[in-house]
Amino acid sequence: MIHQADLITNDGIRIHYYDTQLDKQPLLAIPGIGGSALLWEKALEQFQSKFRIIIIDPRNQGKSARTFQGQRISRHAADLAELIQKLDLSHIIGIGNSMGAANFWAYISIYGSDRLNALIDLDQPPKMINDSTWKFGFKDLTWANFPDYLKLDFGSGIYAQIDDAMFEKAHQFAQKYPYFPKSNYLCRINHAEQDWRDVLVNLKIPMLVLAGKNSPFFNYHFAYKMTELNSQISAKIIPECGHIIQAEQPNVMYEEVLNFLVEKEVT
Repeated sequence: MIHQADLITNDGIRIHYYDTQLDKQPLLAIPGIGGSALLWEKALEQFQSKFRIIIIDPRNQGKSARTFQGQRISRHAADLAELIQKLDLSHIIGIGNSMGAANFWAYISIYGSDRLNALIDLDQPPKMINDSTWKFGFKDLTWANFPDYLKLDFGSGIYAQIDDAMFEKAHQFAQKYPYFPKSNYLCRINHAEQDWRDVLVNLKIPMLVLAGKNSPFFNYHFAYKMTELNSQISAKIIPECGHIIQAEQPNVMYEEVLNFLVEKEVT
């Protein structure tokens, strides 16, 4: 049974999180924008035998509070820092899907990586806007159509069929705890305009980039390009997989993560 609790941040916002509370190395997971902990269910089944699993619902998502406050990645990083401090976590394996990965990069840029042992990036390049310096951004997003392009409905990002039971739970969850893209639009803008390459160039811990080969949002070759930024960065491509890797291919993801941690001697 996974424990559920709330954190009240220093700006007064309620952040919901899940914690197996096991006496093991912490694996801290963050869903992408609009996502919740629910789509990590199958991945949780895989990882919980080896790790203490903590999953955070970012503000305006999942069971966390809906608010106009803090619609920026730096505030998401602060929320993460407050949770890490509250739970006194160290030697963390951080794993973020989509914007969840960017939350970790923002955290490192502000607070450093002393509490982290490794990062796993699930289908998120360091730069969303395509320009002369980066050709692997989000779909057709450029400075010419930013930010209005982000108002479009891009769908779920899922390519492979996910577990039927989990899909039904996710549908019911969304009815009870709906996500409102228009109300969180400023966060999407702030996320999309970032360029995290300066952070990754100076990254001091190992990071594995897993890209969905069939992601409708990104050209998977971005993962290989990221390895050129820093020798700490490794890349693997997940076949028959879209953007939500933890839900679409949880078993493959689990094996790739474990192999990476063993290869890099992460403990």
